[in-house]
Amino acid sequence: MEYPLFEVPRLGGGMLIAIVAILHVVIAHFAVGAGVYLAVTHTVALRRGDALLLRYLRDHGQFVVLLSFVLGALTGVGIWVTIGLVSPAATSRLIHNFVWAWAIEWCFFVIEIAAGYVYYYGWGRLSPGKHVAVAWIYAIAAWLSLVVINGILTFMLTPSRWAEMVRDAAAGQPFNADVGFWLGLFNQTYWPSLILRTVSSLALAAIFVAVVVNARRAYTREERQRIINFGAWFMAPLVLMVPAGVWYFAELPEMARLFVQGRAIAMTLFFAFGLVSSLAIGFYAYFGLLRARRYINLETSLLLLVFAVIATGSMEFVREGVRKPYLIYGYLYSNGIPALGDMPRRIARDGILAHTPFVRAPGQTLADVQKLPLPEQGRLVFQAECRICHEIDGTNGIRHLVDGKSRELLLAQVKELEKWAYMPPFHGIEKEMKALVEYLLQLYQGAGYQPPPPGYVERPVAELLAACRDQLAAEWRARGEEVRR
Repeated sequence: MEYPLFEVPRLGGGMLIAIVAILHVVIAHFAVGAGVYLAVTHTVALRRGDALLLRYLRDHGQFVVLLSFVLGALTGVGIWVTIGLVSPAATSRLIHNFVWAWAIEWCFFVIEIAAGYVYYYGWGRLSPGKHVAVAWIYAIAAWLSLVVINGILTFMLTPSRWAEMVRDAAAGQPFNADVGFWLGLFNQTYWPSLILRTVSSLALAAIFVAVVVNARRAYTREERQRIINFGAWFMAPLVLMVPAGVWYFAELPEMARLFVQGRAIAMTLFFAFGLVSSLAIGFYAYFGLLRARRYINLETSLLLLVFAVIATGSMEFVREGVRKPYLIYGYLYSNGIPALGDMPRRIARDGILAHTPFVRAPGQTLADVQKLPLPEQGRLVFQAECRICHEIDGTNGIRHLVDGKSRELLLAQVKELEKWAYMPPFHGIEKEMKALVEYLLQLYQGAGYQPPPPGYVERPVAELLAACRDQLAAEWRARGEEVRR
């Protein structure tokens, strides 16, 4: 609650994180799959004495270094920067919970990078046995890095047993941090997610083999076909996607499943994109590459890569989206306000502006804020409670959501935000709730904005809404008809 607000006009902080994260996830999954591909293929090539595969591995190793270790490292740093700026409270909690997990993952990452560089520069310098050993070190370190990161990512959506410990601790029970660490890391979606990410990594590695060998002109068509057909076997584990996916969704919180099943249309659409893209890749891999052993040219391999990026990006978007209204499910709301502990009670008692000094101007006290016009106080409430997710205009813009609604209807909606399922409840005192409504009205009405009538601020919200119950019901019905049309 003490962190400053990082604004990304029109685009929004959440969308910035999504862009950087999806790019990094695709590269990181490729790095894991590429490690397994290099190790297995190098081992097989040595046993068979396959000069073609060994020649290609040298070229593929260069591509792995450029994509995974250069662009992957840049996007990895980019993720830390963006999540630290946009969602500092969630980032802080993840670091505090899993500091040793991050440290272990970084050790694996250093080993992975070092082994990858030694593998690439070891051609002609290392003996065959040492060279293939280095490839296996890279493969194992890369996959173990995924093993750790997967636990932290799944924790954000399914920290239920850890959250129960936190809830018990708030009630006076002792909190065992060691037990909490393991319960949080190996949560109920950990294993199906690990299977899904491993399979996705191997499939991406196989697709990139087709892209890279077609992009290089040093191979004949017959050589390219043999390299592609060998690499296609790394797509065989795609058959595990369906059972692992069913297992994963069976472990999700009920509301998260409902989002995918139609409660939130955006989540349903992105899930459909990811599912269709994954099935398209799987069917093509099985019938076209594994059974018919067809050759695919550069254009087709790039199309497969596009489908893979859509599948990966869509499923990552769904994983992030179904957490709503939380950043850490059941523990921290998407606007950075804790759902557990003493802070929600303190905000209900003192107001949100008493606990978010970052929204005030330098030197401005809470007493100064309370003297401001109601819409200006509402602007600060919006900054403190809404801006982390909503822009004024642009991505997830708030202005068009007001769209001619009456003061009473807006007040009723803000009072019951949590009934929208993907929205956190309003946190604050009633005056702040009314101030937020006035700010939203002023945003939409502009110069035509009219202040509330005398005595409006002093009257309890429940009394105001009860007095216009019939009006609200009529407006709800009218807006429902408008939406249906």
